Amino acid sequence: MAKLLADPPSSSIHGYRLRVVFTTFVVLSMAALFAAAWALRTLLLVTFLAMLLAIVLRYLGDLVHRATGMKPHWGVLLVAALLVALAGGAAVLVAPTIGDQARQLVQRLPAAVNSLEQRIAQISWLQFLWDQLSSGLSLPSPSDAMGSVGSVIGSVSAAFGYAGLALVGALFLALDPGLYRRGFVRLVPVRHRLFTQSLLDELDQTILNWLGGQLILMVTIGVLVGLGLWAIGVPYALALGLFAGLVEFIPYLGPILSAGTAILVALGTDPQLALWTVGLFVLVQQGENNILQPLIQKSQVEIPPVLLIVVLFGMGLLFGVPGVLVATPLLAVVIVVVRRVYVERILEGRDIGAEPPRT
Repeated sequence: MAKLLADPPSSSIHGYRLRVVFTTFVVLSMAALFAAAWALRTLLLVTFLAMLLAIVLRYLGDLVHRATGMKPHWGVLLVAALLVALAGGAAVLVAPTIGDQARQLVQRLPAAVNSLEQRIAQISWLQFLWDQLSSGLSLPSPSDAMGSVGSVIGSVSAAFGYAGLALVGALFLALDPGLYRRGFVRLVPVRHRLFTQSLLDELDQTILNWLGGQLILMVTIGVLVGLGLWAIGVPYALALGLFAGLVEFIPYLGPILSAGTAILVALGTDPQLALWTVGLFVLVQQGENNILQPLIQKSQVEIPPVLLIVVLFGMGLLFGVPGVLVATPLLAVVIVVVRRVYVERILEGRDIGAEPPRT
């Protein structure tokens, strides 16, 4: 009897060894997966961007299909051709003016920074306050800060170039999405395939809602800022309005970049004009926060602001500006997956495979 208690059965030892081997395998596999994801981070970001664009192209192609009766893939090609034609027309008609204003704006920014430094130096209490803030918070000088802003602006412009690179991949995805969708669903066990299809439908709708809302915000903010700056007499209003619309894609940081650049340009022209510019951006932001955002967010996934800020900074540290650009839609996708798979299906045990996608 004592010998039986002292020597555990060989089957228990064998099971323990199998669990250790399995756990080690899982840990090593996860480490290898993260290492591969880090090495291929740029490719993964471009792929995700291509998926976003593919969903939009397919949606527009389906609209053309329902309106004209042509096959969906021909509708996608027609939409892509129209987008290329619009881009080409804009490049011919508007790009020279915007390019000229942008070049003049970049050349004028250093002079505007020097003017700001001189105006601060002329006011003793303001110079004292700036010195105290700079030493206490380790703030850079306006010239150094302007250099950082310039690099950020350049990085944002380069990051938007990824859209062109991803467009080719998006076109192939949009032409036959069922091929990739069916392949993904077949990787899932049979009992979960109906739920997986429902989840993919909801993710498509989530991305469409988010991109549609962002497009409305970008166009609206760009037009309002451009017209407002032109009305009050700020130079390079067209370029500044276009820049404000583009960086609106980046939550929180985008409005700060656009407002700071416009205020700096106005300050280099006339201090009173800078005050009008501040008032314009305050008015535009109030309209966005109190009118546009509530209307748009009704059809979007609710994202906690603190969580979004953390993810934005994290994606920025890990992947740079491209990571910031895709942080919000990626977080929206993760929230839907966590809610549907982990909360509703695993924790609450709901049999929701046959439910229609939520909108």
